[in-house]
Amino acid sequence: MSSRYFALLLFLLTSVLVAACGNSKPAVVENAPVSYQPTPLSTPAQAGAPGAPKLADVEEAVKRVFRDVVVIDPDYKPNFLVGDFNGDTSEDLAVVLKPVPEKIAEMNEQPTWLLRDPRVAYNPRVPLHVEKSDVLLAVIHGYGANAWRDQQATQTFLLKNVAGAGMRVQGGKEFVAKNAGARAPRPHGDLIGETLKGNEGYLYYNAATYLWYDPKTFAGEDESTGAFHGRSAMRRTP
Repeated sequence: MSSRYFALLLFLLTSVLVAACGNSKPAVVENAPVSYQPTPLSTPAQAGAPGAPKLADVEEAVKRVFRDVVVIDPDYKPNFLVGDFNGDTSEDLAVVLKPVPEKIAEMNEQPTWLLRDPRVAYNPRVPLHVEKSDVLLAVIHGYGANAWRDQQATQTFLLKNVAGAGMRVQGGKEFVAKNAGARAPRPHGDLIGETLKGNEGYLYYNAATYLWYDPKTFAGEDESTGAFHGRSAMRRTP
């Protein structure tokens, strides 16, 4: 093979290699696959405050305390309210009741609730009795996390002569602020505002019992309105 032919062949091979290298595409470098990220665990739902009271809940609470000696009075609108009426930060239930006539004797025999008339100074030597014609307002105090719905919530005041018209809850702090400087009680919790025998007033708790406040006639609280009963004494199961 002549040197001229060999040189031509070498030139052609070199040209082909150069062209091949110029037309080749750069290698694609793939990114590393994204590592698997597990779905974060959901934050456990926090137990919120119970919803608006239902009639079934109210009926259950009444039955727990009074068994079958009373019924909820359907003639009152509203016939039950909820609020912190004794100021212990636990929600209480106030409900209008009427006695079952044939159960009157049973109601007056060793009651497990405190029967009071907030419009009359309490005198333990003059015992009160439930009459067939009475319209009663029961205040069931709340207990534990479930408040008045709790099965142990049996601490109850049964009040005579204070179930009025247009009953509503009045916040205790708002009441005190509104009556600053005036002659008015200092309640331990929320109040129940209502119209009673034509007069606007409030039912409130004073750490011993429930009292009636009439802005027109209020002259101060009577220290003899009632003896204090501890939680243990008023939580007896009916």
